[in-house]
Amino acid sequence: MAHFDMQDREVTVVLVGDWAIRALKLEHWGEDAPTDVLSFPTWEPGDPFMPPHLGDIIISLDTAARQGQARGHSLTREVALLASHGMTHLVGHDHPHAEGLGFEEGATGSEWQVFQEAWAVAEAALSAEP
Repeated sequence: MAHFDMQDREVTVVLVGDWAIRALKLEHWGEDAPTDVLSFPTWEPGDPFMPPHLGDIIISLDTAARQGQARGHSLTREVALLASHGMTHLVGHDHPHAEGLGFEEGATGSEWQVFQEAWAVAEAALSAEP
């Protein structure tokens, strides 16, 4: 949050299973499939009033565990990656959508830079942990 100069704001992070995130994705996006992370902002970029609560980040631990294992890293690292991704959406950034493409997996283009920078900050924080 400090990376985005939002340390005086709040977010809610909810850890769920695939069944719960699948239901949310179906309800809000009309897609009947689980996903790794969803973001629900409480404000629109450019709005003159930014509320104290920026929104909700929903992370599927089931999907995060599978992705972490496939990528060769821990569940903690994968959840941090997904939280940073969700936070980037909450502050108003978007990216192209492509099945199976994650910014940490070599996505290129200027629209991905802000996501890559947020992940680098999250990864540095994980590396600093004892």
